[in-house]
Amino acid sequence: MLKVTLGLNEYRQCMFFALRMWYSGGKSTLDWRRAGRRDIGDYMSDHMQGKLAEVGFARMLQKRYGISAEVDLEIRPGIQVVNETDIKMVTVKGERRCPKIKIDVKATTPKSKYFLVDAREFQNRRYDAYVLVLVNLPKDHIVRFIADKMELPSDLKLLITPLKTIDVDILGFTYRKDIEMGGKLYKAGEWLVDPENPRKRLVQLKVDNYGLPVSKLRTGEEEWSDLVSKL
Repeated sequence: MLKVTLGLNEYRQCMFFALRMWYSGGKSTLDWRRAGRRDIGDYMSDHMQGKLAEVGFARMLQKRYGISAEVDLEIRPGIQVVNETDIKMVTVKGERRCPKIKIDVKATTPKSKYFLVDAREFQNRRYDAYVLVLVNLPKDHIVRFIADKMELPSDLKLLITPLKTIDVDILGFTYRKDIEMGGKLYKAGEWLVDPENPRKRLVQLKVDNYGLPVSKLRTGEEEWSDLVSKL
């Protein structure tokens, strides 16, 4: 597992991105988990986590490999609102260019034991590699962000810890071929079971997903170096 820390500037950029998405109607507010529509709080958190995951991956590339990677924070009208690949430009040895491979960075939750990709997305968007990232964002992160920007009553000041940094864990990655050859198509309605305890049910899927257990992700130093060399 690789770790990086993001600051409030990155947080602020991702917040503005999520706000633009919400108010531009850039992406569906449907929530398949709750069979309804997300309110702005859930929507903001989902999109901020996703974008912070991309920023965290880019920070790791800079910190560990000296590669400057640019994340797409623009909103575009129409169906294709976001860029086709999560890393739009890289600077390698002084040369700024498009990446040679397409990488999809996905945020996950602390308890998740599977890496999943929506089956339609997997078939229609042919990414070369997928990176799984855990963004350690507290549930009250927006309140913590504005806590020291407001004149709060003294009792609330004692209870609310202002947000200063965001810790990001880059759990591993997988190539598309890994999923095609060693992954599985999990059908809608199917229960995912704990890989370490098959008798324990974890979650019932709402849609078809391709995926594999998180334990099968590539995490070795040589494997990361191989991925980075393809950029």
